[in-house]
Amino acid sequence: MRSNVSHFKCDIAGGIARIALDRPERKNPLTFESYAELRDWFRDLHYADDVHAVVILPNGGNFSSGGDVHDIIGPLTRMSMKELLAFTRMTGDLVKAMLGCGKPIIAAVDGVCAGAGAIMAMASDLRIATPEAKVAFLFNRVGLAGCDMGACAILP
Repeated sequence: MRSNVSHFKCDIAGGIARIALDRPERKNPLTFESYAELRDWFRDLHYADDVHAVVILPNGGNFSSGGDVHDIIGPLTRMSMKELLAFTRMTGDLVKAMLGCGKPIIAAVDGVCAGAGAIMAMASDLRIATPEAKVAFLFNRVGLAGCDMGACAILP
């Protein structure tokens, strides 16, 4: 399994992949590029014999603040319906790839875990949180559907 990624940290040793979003100065928000790279990485994971489990780690005291307000939320307000649909499919495909990767995923939650970050934690098989963890689903506060990234489908 490849660990040479551009938009998040990835270390693979002893059959365990340790990944973390890598923008601690902004509380690790996702960008269009990090969504796509994570989706592709989890899709490839299904075929990796050298990885037996994944741990999603916090970085700099935070798990993820969700979609980057400047790099995602702002541009979404200017997109056409076709572009919005493509973005929505990509975010849902990340969750599908996580659920279908065939490996157990553990979310180690610390600090902020909001929006898309909270959905990534929810799509994990096990969530372990520190007392400092703060989880929030904020999609409707920025004008997105409350079931963004398939949250309603995961809950049952």
